[in-house]
Amino acid sequence: MTSLNRVVIEWSGSCVVGRAVTVLHYSASDNVAPPVAAIRAAFASQAAILPSGVSVQVPGSGDVINDADGSLVGVWSASTPAVVTGGGVGSPAAGVGACIGWTTGGIVNGAKGPRKLRGRTFIVPLAGNAYESNGTLTSAYLGSLDDIASQLQAAGPLAIWHRPTSATATDGNSYGVISHKVRDKVAFLSSRRD
Repeated sequence: MTSLNRVVIEWSGSCVVGRAVTVLHYSASDNVAPPVAAIRAAFASQAAILPSGVSVQVPGSGDVINDADGSLVGVWSASTPAVVTGGGVGSPAAGVGACIGWTTGGIVNGAKGPRKLRGRTFIVPLAGNAYESNGTLTSAYLGSLDDIASQLQAAGPLAIWHRPTSATATDGNSYGVISHKVRDKVAFLSSRRD
Protein backbone atom coordinates (compact mmCIF):
# COMPACT_ATOMS: atom_id res chain seq x y z
CA MET A 1 0.00 0.00 0.00
CA THR A 2 1.08 3.51 -0.82
CA SER A 3 -0.58 6.57 0.64
CA LEU A 4 -1.49 9.49 -1.60
CA ASN A 5 -2.34 13.08 -0.71
CA ARG A 6 -5.36 14.06 -2.80
CA VAL A 7 -5.43 17.77 -3.76
CA VAL A 8 -8.84 18.93 -5.05
CA ILE A 9 -8.46 22.35 -6.70
CA GLU A 10 -11.75 24.27 -7.07
CA TRP A 11 -12.52 26.43 -10.13
CA SER A 12 -15.21 29.11 -10.01
CA GLY A 13 -16.40 32.13 -11.96
CA SER A 14 -19.04 33.34 -14.35
CA CYS A 15 -17.99 31.00 -17.17
CA VAL A 16 -17.69 27.93 -14.93
CA VAL A 17 -20.90 25.92 -14.77
CA GLY A 18 -21.47 23.56 -11.85
CA ARG A 19 -18.69 22.16 -9.70
CA ALA A 20 -15.37 22.23 -11.52
CA VAL A 21 -12.25 20.69 -9.99
CA THR A 22 -8.74 19.61 -10.86
CA VAL A 23 -7.58 16.61 -8.83
CA LEU A 24 -3.88 15.95 -8.29
CA HIS A 25 -2.23 13.20 -6.23
CA TYR A 26 1.12 13.55 -4.47
CA SER A 27 2.95 10.86 -2.54
CA ALA A 28 2.23 10.90 1.18
CA SER A 29 4.87 8.35 2.11
CA ASP A 30 6.87 10.85 4.15
CA ASN A 31 3.77 12.12 6.05
CA VAL A 32 4.28 15.63 4.69
CA ALA A 33 1.44 17.76 3.31
CA PRO A 34 1.41 18.17 -0.47
CA PRO A 35 3.22 21.22 -1.90
CA VAL A 36 0.16 23.50 -2.00
CA ALA A 37 2.19 26.73 -2.19
CA ALA A 38 4.10 25.41 -5.22
CA ILE A 39 0.84 24.20 -6.85
CA ARG A 40 -0.66 27.65 -6.37
CA ALA A 41 2.52 29.24 -7.74
CA ALA A 42 2.25 27.10 -10.88
CA PHE A 43 -1.23 28.45 -11.63
CA ALA A 44 -0.37 32.01 -10.54
CA SER A 45 2.68 32.15 -12.80
CA GLN A 46 0.41 31.63 -15.80
CA ALA A 47 -2.76 33.43 -14.62
CA ALA A 48 -2.95 35.27 -17.94
CA ILE A 49 -4.09 32.08 -19.69
CA LEU A 50 -7.15 31.81 -17.44
CA PRO A 51 -10.21 33.88 -18.37
CA SER A 52 -10.82 37.11 -16.51
CA GLY A 53 -13.27 36.37 -13.71
CA VAL A 54 -12.19 32.75 -13.22
CA SER A 55 -10.73 31.84 -9.83
CA VAL A 56 -8.64 28.81 -8.89
CA GLN A 57 -8.45 27.84 -5.21
CA VAL A 58 -5.79 25.38 -4.09
CA PRO A 59 -7.01 23.86 -0.78
CA GLY A 60 -5.36 23.94 2.62
CA SER A 61 -6.52 20.46 3.55
CA GLY A 62 -7.55 17.21 1.95
CA ASP A 63 -7.71 13.45 2.13
CA VAL A 64 -4.93 10.89 2.35
CA ILE A 65 -5.98 7.71 0.54
CA ASN A 66 -4.74 4.14 0.24
CA ASP A 67 -3.91 3.63 -3.44
CA ALA A 68 -4.81 -0.09 -3.32
CA ASP A 69 -8.49 0.41 -2.53
CA GLY A 70 -9.07 4.17 -2.41
CA SER A 71 -9.99 4.12 1.27
CA LEU A 72 -9.49 7.16 3.46
CA VAL A 73 -6.47 6.66 5.74
CA GLY A 74 -5.90 10.20 6.97
CA VAL A 75 -6.15 13.90 6.39
CA TRP A 76 -3.45 16.39 5.45
CA SER A 77 -3.45 20.11 6.25
CA ALA A 78 -1.36 23.13 5.35
CA SER A 79 -1.79 26.90 5.12
CA THR A 80 -4.48 27.66 2.54
CA PRO A 81 -2.92 29.52 -0.40
CA ALA A 82 -4.41 32.71 -1.80
CA VAL A 83 -6.87 32.41 -4.67
CA VAL A 84 -5.47 32.71 -8.20
CA THR A 85 -7.58 34.98 -10.40
CA GLY A 86 -7.43 34.74 -14.17
CA GLY A 87 -6.31 37.73 -16.18
CA GLY A 88 -6.74 36.52 -19.74
CA VAL A 89 -8.51 38.43 -22.48
CA GLY A 90 -11.22 37.37 -24.86
CA SER A 91 -14.46 35.52 -24.18
CA PRO A 92 -13.76 31.92 -23.21
CA ALA A 93 -15.32 29.05 -25.11
CA ALA A 94 -17.58 27.08 -22.78
CA GLY A 95 -16.36 23.61 -21.80
CA VAL A 96 -13.14 23.63 -23.80
CA GLY A 97 -9.51 24.20 -22.98
CA ALA A 98 -6.37 22.10 -22.88
CA CYS A 99 -5.17 18.78 -21.51
CA ILE A 100 -1.84 17.90 -19.91
CA GLY A 101 -0.89 14.26 -20.48
CA TRP A 102 1.20 12.59 -17.75
CA THR A 103 3.42 9.55 -18.29
CA THR A 104 4.56 7.12 -15.60
CA GLY A 105 6.84 4.09 -15.67
CA GLY A 106 4.07 1.87 -14.33
CA ILE A 107 2.39 -1.03 -16.09
CA VAL A 108 -1.17 -1.92 -15.07
CA ASN A 109 -3.62 -4.58 -16.19
CA GLY A 110 -6.47 -3.10 -18.16
CA ALA A 111 -9.53 -4.64 -19.79
CA LYS A 112 -7.44 -5.35 -22.88
CA GLY A 113 -4.33 -6.52 -21.04
CA PRO A 114 -1.22 -4.78 -19.67
CA ARG A 115 -0.74 -1.13 -20.55
CA LYS A 116 1.31 1.87 -19.46
CA LEU A 117 -0.33 3.97 -16.76
CA ARG A 118 -0.95 7.51 -17.94
CA GLY A 119 -2.98 10.37 -16.58
CA ARG A 120 -4.58 13.61 -17.72
CA THR A 121 -5.21 17.00 -16.16
CA PHE A 122 -7.68 19.30 -17.88
CA ILE A 123 -7.14 23.06 -17.79
CA VAL A 124 -10.59 24.36 -18.65
CA PRO A 125 -11.59 27.07 -19.44
CA LEU A 126 -8.88 29.06 -21.16
CA ALA A 127 -9.04 32.73 -22.13
CA GLY A 128 -10.52 33.44 -25.55
CA ASN A 129 -7.18 34.42 -27.10
CA ALA A 130 -5.79 30.91 -26.46
CA TYR A 131 -6.86 29.60 -29.85
CA GLU A 132 -5.52 29.91 -33.37
CA SER A 133 -8.00 30.57 -36.19
CA ASN A 134 -7.94 26.83 -36.99
CA GLY A 135 -9.02 25.95 -33.43
CA THR A 136 -5.65 24.72 -32.14
CA LEU A 137 -3.80 26.36 -29.24
CA THR A 138 -1.42 29.26 -29.81
CA SER A 139 2.28 28.58 -29.31
CA ALA A 140 2.32 31.05 -26.40
CA TYR A 141 -0.44 29.13 -24.61
CA LEU A 142 1.25 25.81 -25.31
CA GLY A 143 4.38 27.21 -23.66
CA SER A 144 2.42 28.50 -20.66
CA LEU A 145 0.65 25.16 -20.21
CA ASP A 146 3.97 23.33 -20.44
CA ASP A 147 5.31 25.66 -17.73
CA ILE A 148 2.35 24.82 -15.44
CA ALA A 149 2.91 21.09 -16.04
CA SER A 150 6.65 21.37 -15.37
CA GLN A 151 6.03 23.24 -12.12
CA LEU A 152 3.37 20.78 -10.93
CA GLN A 153 5.72 17.88 -11.66
CA ALA A 154 8.71 19.57 -9.98
CA ALA A 155 6.67 20.61 -6.91
CA GLY A 156 6.88 17.18 -5.34
CA PRO A 157 6.34 13.51 -5.99
CA LEU A 158 3.35 13.90 -8.36
CA ALA A 159 1.65 10.55 -8.94
CA ILE A 160 -1.03 9.02 -11.13
CA TRP A 161 -3.53 6.80 -9.36
CA HIS A 162 -4.96 3.69 -11.04
CA ARG A 163 -8.26 3.09 -9.31
CA PRO A 164 -9.24 -0.41 -8.18
CA THR A 165 -11.30 -2.37 -10.72
CA SER A 166 -14.37 -2.57 -8.43
CA ALA A 167 -15.68 -1.15 -5.17
CA THR A 168 -14.36 -4.12 -3.19
CA ALA A 169 -11.11 -4.72 -5.09
CA THR A 170 -7.64 -3.94 -3.73
CA ASP A 171 -5.84 -3.91 -7.08
CA GLY A 172 -5.38 -0.14 -7.33
CA ASN A 173 -1.89 1.28 -7.61
CA SER A 174 0.00 4.53 -8.16
CA TYR A 175 3.17 5.49 -9.96
CA GLY A 176 5.23 8.66 -10.05
CA VAL A 177 5.04 10.97 -13.05
CA ILE A 178 8.19 10.86 -15.18
CA SER A 179 7.18 13.17 -18.06
CA HIS A 180 4.37 15.26 -19.48
CA LYS A 181 3.10 16.56 -22.79
CA VAL A 182 0.60 19.24 -23.78
CA ARG A 183 -0.95 18.41 -27.14
CA ASP A 184 -1.76 21.19 -29.60
CA LYS A 185 -5.36 20.14 -29.54
CA VAL A 186 -8.43 21.55 -27.82
CA ALA A 187 -9.79 19.37 -25.01
CA PHE A 188 -13.55 19.13 -24.44
CA LEU A 189 -15.23 18.54 -21.10
CA SER A 190 -18.55 16.78 -20.96
CA SER A 191 -20.83 15.68 -18.20
CA ARG A 192 -21.98 12.12 -17.64
CA ARG A 193 -25.44 13.61 -17.72
CA ASP A 194 -25.07 15.03 -21.27
